[in-house]
Amino acid sequence: LNSTSFFRQRSELRFAQQSTITMPTLSGYYTSLSGRTLTINDRDELTLLPRGKELHDQTKLRADGEFWLCRDDGRVGKFGNPTKAILHIKGQGYHIWVEPRGFSNGMTEYGLVPILPQHEYSNTFLAVNDLDQLDIVGQWGAEAKFRCFE
Repeated sequence: LNSTSFFRQRSELRFAQQSTITMPTLSGYYTSLSGRTLTINDRDELTLLPRGKELHDQTKLRADGEFWLCRDDGRVGKFGNPTKAILHIKGQGYHIWVEPRGFSNGMTEYGLVPILPQHEYSNTFLAVNDLDQLDIVGQWGAEAKFRCFE
């Protein structure tokens, strides 16, 4: 090695050591900005965890390889065979697509997009409304922002 290539390799290595790119987590506790946490019940229905109830492994959710919100089976991405969560609201059964949409206060914020089975992207969002209930809204405002904690 000549001295120029040695220093170039050394500075590239130093840059690689200082630069870390982290993927946002898609597995954990999906919590609204208002502090409400999503959970999945025995019938695979998406609900809000009752206030004051402790978080546990059965409360965890994750996005599968196609970014559908599912019961966390301890696997990552396309691995495993997680059960999709179903949101029953307004007389319909929706699957929820997880969409990283923003970043603030050091955390990724997600839009959770309700989509009817066999339908296209809906451009609506799951939200926690003023009555502390799950709802579907047309804009990704504060009530529709979720963060995922491990």
